[in-house]
Amino acid sequence: MPKKVLRSQSVHYPFSVLLNKTKVLTREGKGVVVDKQTEWIYVRLDKNGVIIKTSIFLTELIETA
Repeated sequence: MPKKVLRSQSVHYPFSVLLNKTKVLTREGKGVVVDKQTEWIYVRLDKNGVIIKTSIFLTELIETA
């Protein structure tokens, strides 16, 4: 029987995330990552300060301070 691999162990993230320092581009706009849970990240948008939940795979890295 194959060994069970947790999804969080098998996923290779496209970039590393530093909370409150990593700037990303989402469908809703640019923002800063404020929280991370497995593949889900919470981004505070620059334009209106709203926090959104999105997949790390649906974002592009702008910069890591």
